[in-house]
Amino acid sequence: MSRRNKKQKHGAKQKNVQPSSNLPSSNKKKFFKNPFKNPFKNPFKSTKKEEPQSPNPGGRPSAPSGRPSSPGVRPSGPKGRRSRSGRGRSYSSNDRGYSYSGKGPGSNRGPSNKGKEVLGKVQANEKGFGFFIPEDGSPDVFIPPRAMNGVLNGDTIRAIVVQDPRKADRFVVDSATIIKRAHTELIGVIVKDYGNFYLKPDDFRITRPVVLKRNTFKIEEGQKAVAKITQWPENNAAMEGEIVEVLGMAGDPMIDIKTIIKKYNWPDRFPPAVENQARSFPENPTESDWDGRLDLRDKLILTIDGADAKDFDDAISLERTKDGGYLLGVHIADVSHYVTEGSPLDDEAQQRATSLYLADRVLPMLPYSISDGLCSLKEGVPRLTTSAFLIYAPSGELLGTDFAISVIQSRRRGIYEEVQEVIDGTANSEIQAKYAELVPMLKDMVQLSGMIRKQRDELGALDFDFPEVRAVLGKDGLVVDVRKKERKNSHKLIEDFMVAANEAVASFLEKKNIPALYRIHEPPNASDTEDLVNFLRAYHVPFKNLDLTSPKGLQTLIKSVKGTALEIPVSTLCLRSLKLAVYATRNAGHFGLALKSYCHFTSPIRRYPDLVVHRSLKQALGKMPASSRQTQYTKLALLCSEQERQAEKAERESQKVMHLRFMEGKVYQVFDGIVKHLTAYGAYVELNPYGIEGFLPLENLRDDSYEFDTDSMSLKGDRGAVIHISDKIKVKVLSVDMVFQRMILAKSYD
Repeated sequence: MSRRNKKQKHGAKQKNVQPSSNLPSSNKKKFFKNPFKNPFKNPFKSTKKEEPQSPNPGGRPSAPSGRPSSPGVRPSGPKGRRSRSGRGRSYSSNDRGYSYSGKGPGSNRGPSNKGKEVLGKVQANEKGFGFFIPEDGSPDVFIPPRAMNGVLNGDTIRAIVVQDPRKADRFVVDSATIIKRAHTELIGVIVKDYGNFYLKPDDFRITRPVVLKRNTFKIEEGQKAVAKITQWPENNAAMEGEIVEVLGMAGDPMIDIKTIIKKYNWPDRFPPAVENQARSFPENPTESDWDGRLDLRDKLILTIDGADAKDFDDAISLERTKDGGYLLGVHIADVSHYVTEGSPLDDEAQQRATSLYLADRVLPMLPYSISDGLCSLKEGVPRLTTSAFLIYAPSGELLGTDFAISVIQSRRRGIYEEVQEVIDGTANSEIQAKYAELVPMLKDMVQLSGMIRKQRDELGALDFDFPEVRAVLGKDGLVVDVRKKERKNSHKLIEDFMVAANEAVASFLEKKNIPALYRIHEPPNASDTEDLVNFLRAYHVPFKNLDLTSPKGLQTLIKSVKGTALEIPVSTLCLRSLKLAVYATRNAGHFGLALKSYCHFTSPIRRYPDLVVHRSLKQALGKMPASSRQTQYTKLALLCSEQERQAEKAERESQKVMHLRFMEGKVYQVFDGIVKHLTAYGAYVELNPYGIEGFLPLENLRDDSYEFDTDSMSLKGDRGAVIHISDKIKVKVLSVDMVFQRMILAKSYD
C-alpha cells in the first residue's frame, strides 16, 4: 500500500480565525442559546457528535491548548496506539470508545469480573469522558461518559474498575462514587440567556454552566466572577451556585493574575492572628538575640540576588586557609528563631508550604514584615542566621563541614548582573567602586565554584541550561516586553554553593539519625525513557552504549548534542523522562544532582521544608529540643510536595498569560520561528526573539497536505515537503485565545 493510502488526510481549508475578545456583546447574536452547551467553541473540534477517534490520556482538547508531553508521540491516525511513558499501559479505540490495556489498578493481577474498588482522582476531558488516576500509583483507567455522572475534573472518587467484557485484558471504570469535590467554588464568565444568568467556568473541561441564584451581588453579563456551588450536577441535575466575588470584566488584563490566584485557591492575605504575631517582633534583632551565637558581623559577607528581589535567604563568605584551601561559609536566615512550632505564623506557613512568585507579585509564605524585613539578610544590618561551613582542599576536594547558630551583617547587596560584570571585567566605574573590597573574594569564589561544578559533573550531575522566558511589566502592571533570561556564571556560583550546603546538612542529619524532610529524586525506569528513545532513533542520535536510566548516561547524551540544533529537544526529552523530585522522610538520594544525600536548607523564608530542616539541624546541634510533630512528617512531606506543584503551575500560568497578552498586540505580524514539538495536529513553534510558543495547526500549512509520521517523528506532505523538529519556519500570528490560553499561527509564504 502506498504512503498516500496509509495516511489520514489533513487538507482542510484554512479557517479565517480572528483575535478573540471573549466578551459577549448585546449587538451580536445571542451568546449561547442552550445553557448546557459550551459557548466557547473550539475551532478545531468536530461538530459531529461521536466518540473521540484517538485516545487522549492527557485530558486535552482535540486541538492542543498547551505543550504536549513530548515531541511527536501522538498517534498518526484514528486507530493509532499510544503508550504513555512511565505508566505501563496503552489505549486503543474500538467501536464503543476506549479501554485500558495492562494490569488493573489496586492489584498486580487486575480486578476480578465483579470489579474492584479503587480510590483516586479524575482527569476530565471536554468531550465527556475522563481518566481515573488511582492514588496508589496504579495505571490510569479510561472513564466512559456514562460513568462520568456528575463527576468533574479533579474530583476524588471511589471507582469500580471492571474488565471489559469484550476483551479480557482491558479495563474500564464501570461506576464512580464521588468522595471529595476538587473545588467548592468555580471561576468563570457571567453570561445571560432569556433573562437568566449563568457562569461559564474557565476550566474548559467543565462543560456544564452554573445556574446562578439571585443574591445581594449586582451582576452583569461579561463579568469574570467566582461562584460558590450550592448544587452539584448529579443524576442529570443542573449545577447551581451563587456569586461570592466579582473580579472585573472578562478580558481586562488587570484581572488576569487575580483570576489565577482564585483559580489555585491561594491565600492572598494573612489571618489577623498571624499579622498580630508578626507585628509583635521588633524591626531588627537586638544584642540580646545573639547571645550564645557565633558573631560573624565583622566578616566579609555578601548576598547575590536578582535586581528586584527583597527576601534575601542566603549570604556567602569565602576565606583562604593557611594551606591554600578554602573555607566556604553559607549563611541562611534563621527563620526558626521567630517562627516557633505551633504558633499562628508556623501553622499558616505550613499550610502555604511555599511562597508564590507570580508575574506581577509575590504572595509570601510569611508576612512581608518578616520575609522582606526582620529575616531578610539586608545590607548593613545585623541578622540572625544558621551557618554551614565547608572546608575544601586547594584541589576543591571537600575535607569537612561544620555548623553554627550565628549572627551576620551583610557587607554588600549583590546583584547577579553586576557581579557578572565584575567577574568579566566589564563593570563601569560605579559598579567597580561598589564591589571593590569584594573583588579578590569573588575571584576565589569563581575558582572554587568551578572546581565544585567539575566534581559534580564527573559524578554525572545533570545541568539543564534552558533560558527562562519572563514578562517585563510597566509601572501600570501591564506587560511591555518579553525577554529570555540566560543563566550567568554568577547564577551558577550561587547554585553550586547552595547545593553544596544542602548536601552537607542532609549528610549530617542522616549521620546523626535526626528526623527531617529530605529532598529525594528517584531514578527513571526504562519505560520512562520510551519517548526519548523513540526520538533518538527517529533523528539518528547515537545512544546504543548509554544507560539512559543513569545520570552519567543522560549526561553523556546531552553533551553529545550540545551546540547542535537537537540540543534543546534532546535536553527537554531527557528532563521529561525524569521523575518528579519530592519531599520525604526517607533519604533516597537525588538522581539529577547525582548525590547520595540531599535536603533543602537554604530558603526557609520561602519554603517550609527548609524551616523544618533548620529545626532538625538545631536539634542535632543541641540548640533546640526535638520537634513534637516528627510523627507527622510523612503527611507534611506530601503536603509540601503538593503545594510546590500547585505553586509551579500557578507561576507558569501567570507568565503564560502575560506572554499571550503581549502577543495580542502582534496579531498578523510575521516572525521567524523554530519548530519545538510536533503532534498529529500540527507543530509548536517558538517565536524569535521572544521565546514564546504558538500552535501551528495542520490546516494552516497550505503548501502541502501534511500528516505526522511516527517513524521519523516529522510532518510529511503528499508532495514531498517535510517538517522536522528544530527546523526554522516563518509564521504569522493569526489569533490569541485567552480562554484556551493559546496562540494560533499560520505558515507565512511572504
